Amino acid sequence: MSPASTLALVLIFGLHAAPAAAQRFSLAPELGVYIPTEKLVDATDGTVGELEAGLSLGARLGLRFGDRVGLSVSGAYVPTTFTLSPTGGSPEQHDARLFNGTGQLMVFLLPRRSLFSVFLNGGVGVVSRGGVAFTNAAETTNVTGVVGAGATLRLGGMALSAGAELFSYTAEYDPDGLVSSELSQRDVQIRLGVGIPFGGGGMMGITR
Repeated sequence: MSPASTLALVLIFGLHAAPAAAQRFSLAPELGVYIPTEKLVDATDGTVGELEAGLSLGARLGLRFGDRVGLSVSGAYVPTTFTLSPTGGSPEQHDARLFNGTGQLMVFLLPRRSLFSVFLNGGVGVVSRGGVAFTNAAETTNVTGVVGAGATLRLGGMALSAGAELFSYTAEYDPDGLVSSELSQRDVQIRLGVGIPFGGGGMMGITR
């Protein structure tokens, strides 16, 4: 099953997990920063390569059941730069782009109807890389576990939300025939979002 199919099944399951009358949707445009914290290349000859942090643009679709539990599906685009630093040579910078998507369970520690609420989230995601830096040089899509936390502030019929998530996965990059082992990645995403309710009212302002 493809990563995209996995994310789609998470949402489909949510749609059938409760009576239609109990479902409440929200759509949250999001702006944030995606921060890779590990080297993507650490070759035996000393070559090091890593992705730079970049601005993330995306959105999240939320589906809630009552005041404490919900599901979310999200996607974000991240334009960034990949820097490859060969031993004894000058660093090379190439344009790169990332796309990430998630399907997650949301648990609200404070009731969602409160003026201020706190939530934990976790589930499955995908991280896909593209651009000049990754042409024929890497496995471009990785499945990842995702965990995070955040808070929401109700603003009338909408909700301002902020949160952070950790993407944990293994990736491999092999530029120009250089052999590099698979490396564990820890990417952090910090976002702000404004939740807009639709489909029966109710608000689940969510961000990641």
